[in-house]
Amino acid sequence: MAKKIVRSSAVAQPIGPYSLATRLGNLIFVAGTVGWRADGQVPSDFREQARQMYENVKAVLAAEGATMTDVLSTTTYLVRTTDYPVLNDVRRQYFQTDPPASAVVVVKELVRPDLLVEVEAVAEAPAPRARAAKAVRKSRRAPARGRR
Repeated sequence: MAKKIVRSSAVAQPIGPYSLATRLGNLIFVAGTVGWRADGQVPSDFREQARQMYENVKAVLAAEGATMTDVLSTTTYLVRTTDYPVLNDVRRQYFQTDPPASAVVVVKELVRPDLLVEVEAVAEAPAPRARAAKAVRKSRRAPARGRR
């Protein structure tokens, strides 16, 4: 099975030598994602950063046909312990039923001083049933090569 690099123009692009996400089979590994907008701007409000962070994860997953309900686990990095209740409030909006496994780690700082929260996620993408079914139907209609 080959690793696939996941790309999405809907989010800010990586600032270093990493991918937004990688996919192996049906597993999608979303890189550390923060709350900056596609234009690189970072909201000053923690709640808005957390919301934008999850919107960014959502957009990266959508590039592979997955949704937030496909997320299996998250690891979240917080700069301030006091933001934990707000993080949970925002997280409930994105994982309303059957939330993923989760870890939250408090860190001294993130890569930029204006960033307050970051999340990594692992998701299982739905199997590409529509493409597989279409290929099977097409192969049944195609005549064998060399025979008419």
